[in-house]
Amino acid sequence: MSKSAQFFALLKALLNVNFGISYGRRTFLVQKKRLWEPIVIALGVGSGVIGLGAGYVSLLNAMYSNAQTLGQGNMILTLAIAAGQVFVLILGLFWVISVFYFSRDASILTPLPLPASTVVLARFGVVLANEYITLALILLPAFCVYGTRSGEGLIYWITCIPVFLLTPVIPLAIAAAAAIVLMRFVNVRKSRTLFMFLGTAVFFGLYFWFQYYVMHKAPQSEADMLSYLMTVQDSLSRSVAMRFPPSLWASFSLSKAGTAAGLGNLLLLIAVSAGALALAMALGSRLFYAALAAGSEATASRAKRPGREAAQAGLALPHSLWVRRSPESAIALKDMWVFLRTPTFVLNGLANVLIFPGLLAVWFIAGGGGAGAGGPFAEIPGFTAFMASPEFAAARALAFAAGVLFVSGVNAVASSAFSRDGLQFWQHKVIPVPAHRQVVGKILFTLAFQLVSMVPLVVVMQLVLRLDLAGLAMGVLIGIAASVWASLMSLYVDMMRPYLNWDNPQRAMKSNLNALIMMVVVTAVAAAVGYIVIRALSAQLDQGLVMWSTLGLFAVLAGVSYYLLMTSAERAFARVEL
Repeated sequence: MSKSAQFFALLKALLNVNFGISYGRRTFLVQKKRLWEPIVIALGVGSGVIGLGAGYVSLLNAMYSNAQTLGQGNMILTLAIAAGQVFVLILGLFWVISVFYFSRDASILTPLPLPASTVVLARFGVVLANEYITLALILLPAFCVYGTRSGEGLIYWITCIPVFLLTPVIPLAIAAAAAIVLMRFVNVRKSRTLFMFLGTAVFFGLYFWFQYYVMHKAPQSEADMLSYLMTVQDSLSRSVAMRFPPSLWASFSLSKAGTAAGLGNLLLLIAVSAGALALAMALGSRLFYAALAAGSEATASRAKRPGREAAQAGLALPHSLWVRRSPESAIALKDMWVFLRTPTFVLNGLANVLIFPGLLAVWFIAGGGGAGAGGPFAEIPGFTAFMASPEFAAARALAFAAGVLFVSGVNAVASSAFSRDGLQFWQHKVIPVPAHRQVVGKILFTLAFQLVSMVPLVVVMQLVLRLDLAGLAMGVLIGIAASVWASLMSLYVDMMRPYLNWDNPQRAMKSNLNALIMMVVVTAVAAAVGYIVIRALSAQLDQGLVMWSTLGLFAVLAGVSYYLLMTSAERAFARVEL
């Protein structure tokens, strides 16, 4: 069999496992089981995508109208492409490490007579396929808005295809190269978890430094910015894609489609994408199997520890000092240790709670955070009045709480609490502890993680909004109540439909539709509550009453969610089949 045939056969098999195609065909089409699930998921996800997509398209249309007054409507293309590539670059490192090194099929593929380059390229294709699904939500609306508003012809729409396919290649190849080198370095020193944490910290540090550097290189004053816009061609696009040219090449390939400049940018994008992919594959050919072998040796050496050392380790703590814990606290601690000792879980959990406050902090510092309330956001029309006027005190506190709710909604820790157990879920079915008490243990760890993860966001939001003590207290209380509701509801959704048949830890969180369902639910509830609050404040209702009512509403929602968890636990555990 030729190398190309091997590659496509392996890619087909990996994609089948990744998306559960055979499992879904057997369950829904052959066995006719749980036919309601895909219908409910399609309706829920579809309504969420349509609702959020409508707002996104409206935003793109407004941005196009404003930018086109300067003859630079192509800015929306650059902005969407840059946002998509940054998203891939940040999370790509985690996904590549998980798919390349933590998949259960690694022990199956390693003995096969397949070149490392074939395995690496096939795994890269799996990650890329997942990226296309996410990027479609970001890029396709921008492509359609620009194409229809600017009246582009057939060449533009044809060019959209290669640009869409090439957009994630360069950032993902960079992430893959970094992951391959990192994992080879980590495995040699037999300290995988430690060095993955260090590598993640360095990666986030470099990314936030890059954002800070780019913002400082942009024109700082209004006069400088106006001069820049008037004298530099495509200045808006160039300022958006500053220091990351691939976004600019992709944007110009579309906005200048049918011209020599457009073709030149497209060819440049193709060439650099091919070069970046070739570099990642070359590193993979040399280092991939070596990293896997080093990791296996480290595991084997720990497994073969002499019995005497193991016995001594087991007797290190006298029986008199052992602590008897309740089942709830024992399950919470077990969840904590499993979470912390699985780098993929930690990286996904931290990424969701650090990116948003990290970007806010970078924008705040780079924009001169000390210059008045709101720092760099003071340039937003109406923001200064919003920050200074006492009549908006409640709105500021509620905006603070909305930020906390947003981070809780996008965090997949709660919506994968049961799914992370995987095939080990059988332990929950056999231990002599009632299901509702086991659920309480899950709740304890989830809420503890949510409360700790709120700290960076609370600090950054306070720097931006500058709330007084009373407003800060109400914002934190409402945020905690909203976060508790979102967490309990996420636990309920994951308990009722856990995703247990994953083949690598990454899929337990990233490929878990429960997280997407909860994002839609949280967004819908937040939008509804926000609408009610705005109407109440516009009607000149007492601000304190509005805030306390909002707190009470989320407290009631949290109570209802807790009741659902407790009353449905036994039934949910009983229906799980492994």
